[in-house]
Amino acid sequence: MPGSGTLVLLRHGESALNAEGRFTGLLDPPLTCRGRDDADGAAALIAEAGLAPTRIFTSTLRRAIDTADIAARILGITRAPARAWQLNERNYGSLTGRCKAELLSEFGPEVMHFWRRTLYGTPPPMDWEALGRLRRSPALAAVPAGTVQATESLCRVAGRVRDFWHESLRPLLLQGHTVLCVGHGNSLRALCLLLDGLGEAELEGLNIPTGQPLVYRTDGNARPLIRGGRYLDPQAARRAAEKVAAAGGT
Repeated sequence: MPGSGTLVLLRHGESALNAEGRFTGLLDPPLTCRGRDDADGAAALIAEAGLAPTRIFTSTLRRAIDTADIAARILGITRAPARAWQLNERNYGSLTGRCKAELLSEFGPEVMHFWRRTLYGTPPPMDWEALGRLRRSPALAAVPAGTVQATESLCRVAGRVRDFWHESLRPLLLQGHTVLCVGHGNSLRALCLLLDGLGEAELEGLNIPTGQPLVYRTDGNARPLIRGGRYLDPQAARRAAEKVAAAGGT
């Protein structure tokens, strides 16, 4: 029905750096075999729920693109997913590529929690050489000049996600579309912050599991009918979110 859209959020499947327990950020590793299975399973859940996305958006990073492509193929969608740089993962600054367990030992849980989980916590910036390599990455070629900075807070991610919501997602939901957004732990946390009006404590406790579709049905103003949405497989999503939390979060 026009004016009553559906938004499906999906965090990409496991990537090679996820499997190694490293901060990935804006690096561009491929999916693992398990990650491709994650995408297969997510698409099957979406199909079983009778959801038929009329639009698919993905970030410009390979792990999200491949997840979106797998989902589109299984769902029988021939229209190529649209790439939106606003859905990219946050830049973890000098933490990028480093082992999470080693950093936890080096800096301690309070500092790591501040950098990883809070709205305003900002990791130390990467050096100019690393930033230059990142900006020259093919995956970031479509990102507006100057957008990729040496580090990024979740608040800054929320700003670009908010723009994407108002420019692209909300108009489609108001037209009654079913939209699938394939993103990353932090870009999807930022979208949930906006959709659900989360407080800072709620945001810090929010973990988005990989490969688990989260569905928001919206009203005539594109507001969620159920705060927090609904996972298509609630038990599996809860177990997966608990694993994310046990590892220190996104």
